[in-house]
Amino acid sequence: MGTAEIGQGAIILAFLAALVSAVVAGIGARTGSRRFISITRISVISIAVLYSLALATAVFAFLTRDYSLKIVSEHVDSSLPAAYALSALYADKGGSVLLWGWLISLFSALIASRKHEYDNSILPCMLCVLAAIQLFFLAMVTFVVNVFEKNPAPVAEGVGLNPLLQNVAMLIHPPMLYLSFAAVSVVFAIVIAALITHTPGAQCVRWVRRWALFGWCTLGLGNLIGMWWSYNELGWGGYWAWDPVENAGLMPWLLITAFVHSISVQRQRNHLQRWSLVLAILTFEFTLLIPFITHGGIESPLHGFYGSHFPPYILAVILVTLAGSLGLLYMRRKDFQKDERSFTLISREGASEVTNIILVLLTAVILFGTVLPRVVELFGGTQIAIDRSFFDRVAGPIMLLLVFFMGVCPLLGWAKTSWQSVRSNFVFSLLATLLVVVIILIVGGGKWYLISAAVCSFPVFTILLEWFRRAKARHQDRKENYLRASLAMLNSNRPRYGGFLVHIGIILITLGIIASSFYSAENMVSLDVGQSMKVGEYDLAYDELILKGSQTKVSAVATVSMSRQGRHIGNLYPENNYWFSYMDTFAEVAVRTTPAEDVFVSLVWTSFDQQNKSVTIRAMINPLVVWIWVGGGLLLIGGVVAFSHQERRDSQYKDR
Repeated sequence: MGTAEIGQGAIILAFLAALVSAVVAGIGARTGSRRFISITRISVISIAVLYSLALATAVFAFLTRDYSLKIVSEHVDSSLPAAYALSALYADKGGSVLLWGWLISLFSALIASRKHEYDNSILPCMLCVLAAIQLFFLAMVTFVVNVFEKNPAPVAEGVGLNPLLQNVAMLIHPPMLYLSFAAVSVVFAIVIAALITHTPGAQCVRWVRRWALFGWCTLGLGNLIGMWWSYNELGWGGYWAWDPVENAGLMPWLLITAFVHSISVQRQRNHLQRWSLVLAILTFEFTLLIPFITHGGIESPLHGFYGSHFPPYILAVILVTLAGSLGLLYMRRKDFQKDERSFTLISREGASEVTNIILVLLTAVILFGTVLPRVVELFGGTQIAIDRSFFDRVAGPIMLLLVFFMGVCPLLGWAKTSWQSVRSNFVFSLLATLLVVVIILIVGGGKWYLISAAVCSFPVFTILLEWFRRAKARHQDRKENYLRASLAMLNSNRPRYGGFLVHIGIILITLGIIASSFYSAENMVSLDVGQSMKVGEYDLAYDELILKGSQTKVSAVATVSMSRQGRHIGNLYPENNYWFSYMDTFAEVAVRTTPAEDVFVSLVWTSFDQQNKSVTIRAMINPLVVWIWVGGGLLLIGGVVAFSHQERRDSQYKDR
């Protein structure tokens, strides 16, 4: 039995096991039979085992260069390193869906194996929803696209992986996205099961919180790594172009951010339950929107999939699950009317609700700009293009408003906050922010630096002030030094202070985006050896060009010496590679990073001629870009801190 037969057989058996799981779980949920629930757990675990066998078979085929499989011959060749041979699996349209579904099967098996974690009244419903989701993914790679399709004729050598994807970021970026999508599927399953079984909101929050935080953290990290890849690999000098695929990854992150805020308020005050449920449903739907876009449902850009058959099926599932979920929520609407407490707008609950509205509004704006051109085209209208300027003008101010609210929330109390308390808390932050603005005016910063200082400094000072006050109280009460008091606070209330770290990270990302978007300098010049160019305060001299060849490509590596005010700083080595398999050139950029700015150099054109060594160089100065990645690190740390908090189980909800 060959690789194709083993893989295809495992997939078909997994599909049958998922079908059995969905039916048996449904019976178990309706009857409450422990026997059916036990059978469901076993069948769900068997799905993961069979799915793993199929995936392991595919991975083995890639590593051994089994060109009898079409998916292998289209994405690898004999020279491709083993690590990139693994990433070639999800460079394929069917392989990406296979990986996504496999992760859902692992999470489902984890839930099924931890039978004491979830109440028997809700567990079969959860597993039934997850089995239905897995049925969809298995059907996609079994009936719509055959991942283990054989080549009709023997193939001596594969096409190879797109050179742009041969980057370390591609080993992390897609898996992080798929991990988050799988976690969101679990969140969706818990929410739907809770609605069906009338499970109390407090219990649902305890189950869903860590899955939501995990999905939020991995999706945020995946998006940031994608930005880093774009910045360092594509050669255009930017990291975000409001591309439909980028937007598709951002929208569910905004929604799950709102969801995390909602369940935080619900956990503390039993409020925003309806918000939480709606956001959980929408987040799941928007994760399905991502493959709809990347597989050509709206647009097939650089990092999408051409010629995919998936979009109609994905769109059908989105419409069915959205209508069914919202219909179920409407049927259960009376369950939430008696539980929620009243609050005023000037309170932490009110600020959280306003924040959620802003996040949903921002998502709606991005969705509008992403889908409108395709909708107009489908209805026979004039072809239109919504470019980056639209998103910058419309989404940019909304994002700044969102950052400002990060400074408002910590100043407010639960239920109601007096104006006197708000005023006293605002004074320090406003004065400190005003001082920063004055300093920027003195040193001659531009208007966007002033705006970023006014908007971003306020929440930073608010968070630092709140942290200092708490640390000071511990210092006075328990005689702890400030460092020990801060660490003790962090440990005692991980969700709160982990959230503070996340907010600071987002503020740093905002600063980096504003500075690099409005204060970058660029120059593009054609040079011969010995000539130089100027960009910003830097002089770049083109010293030499070295041509190197291999079986797969020809590389032209330029040496560019960099100096500032006559002082030599160092050399940069941008290169251009001509790949034989793609018959095209791909640039490898050179970046010198400092806390203040990046010097970005790429080769736009190279002759690849030993005699003619002229080149065209694009050079850019991008201020504060490194703080985008630093902010991403803080976002990750804060998310991990919040995730590490263990919810205590109430006695009334002990597992059966």
